[in-house]
Amino acid sequence: MSLDHAARPYDLVLYGASGYTGKLTAEYIIKNAPTNFKWAIAGRNEKKLLDVIKELKELDPNRPLPGKTQTSNTGSTGSL
Repeated sequence: MSLDHAARPYDLVLYGASGYTGKLTAEYIIKNAPTNFKWAIAGRNEKKLLDVIKELKELDPNRPLPGKTQTSNTGSTGSL
């Protein structure tokens, strides 16, 4: 099976971005990924995800932020 990488909206989706390890990973991405790196954060709580985006913006206001926040309910396979 061949994947069409050009059709994917993101290079990476970081699920659990509002948790301890997720925040550390998001900070690493902001500090080290190329500026054209397309990524999104995802998790169960949209307010917490928006707080992470705010923290990332304060960390480096000139870097592109995650393109979109997504939330899902891990108890529902349809939302994953």
